[in-house]
Amino acid sequence: MDKIKQLLKNQTARIILGGLLLLIIAGYFAYTQILASRTPQELTEMDLNFDLEGPYAVLVPRQDGNAMVLNLRRTSGYDGITYELAYNSEGIDRGVVGEISTKEKKGEYTQEILFGTCSRNVCKYDKDVENGTLTLRIKKGGTIYKMITQWHLQKPDVALGKLISGDNHFIYQSVGKPAQYALVGFSIINDLSAAPKLSADKEIVGKVYSLSTPSAKDLPEGNITIELSGSPSVESRVSKYSESEGKWVELDTKTEGSKLTAKASGGGIFTVLSAKR
Repeated sequence: MDKIKQLLKNQTARIILGGLLLLIIAGYFAYTQILASRTPQELTEMDLNFDLEGPYAVLVPRQDGNAMVLNLRRTSGYDGITYELAYNSEGIDRGVVGEISTKEKKGEYTQEILFGTCSRNVCKYDKDVENGTLTLRIKKGGTIYKMITQWHLQKPDVALGKLISGDNHFIYQSVGKPAQYALVGFSIINDLSAAPKLSADKEIVGKVYSLSTPSAKDLPEGNITIELSGSPSVESRVSKYSESEGKWVELDTKTEGSKLTAKASGGGIFTVLSAKR
């Protein structure tokens, strides 16, 4: 009888010890999971010059030229967005860094960016801002996609009636009256890191450009010239994206060497489209 009692005691002890061991193991795994969730993931940064179906930014100048509106589109599938605006003012390199909250998972975000600083409703603006770059860092999972694009802010020269991109490969030449042109104020031409949706039978040749003017202002009719790095195919056309129709519209295009010219009514998003090969 004593041996049976001793055996039962040993079994009970082993069961208790086993239970304690399981609790310790379970607690350890729970702790490591909590610790892992609090430890920042190691992120990989990848340069992305152009992604046809990725996010892109349209820049719109404020009427006084002292700020621009950053209009980010096609952003719902991303976990975080930061931006860096770099430019030169009176020979000094300047920059603005910011972050846009993506908690709402919206497809489009807007953010006004000042060329300068404000304190207690008193603003000091940077002067002679003209050329710059926009760097977007957009996070998705464990990867940050880095996109750098150029922009050119300019006040129209009424005598010349000409607006030029930062890389000099996109030109808008006014054919309207100088008085109409003078009322527009500032404009921004920036190249895009992606493009509005294309039809399946078309492809983009070269860059995609956005020509924007202040809200409620529009450019008079003008000629758009896009210069490519090589000679285009015979079916290549300067095209403008129609926001109202949600599609690209090919314009009547003249080609001379690597330059394509077409007449356009106002600003918008432009590129050269060709038949997909």
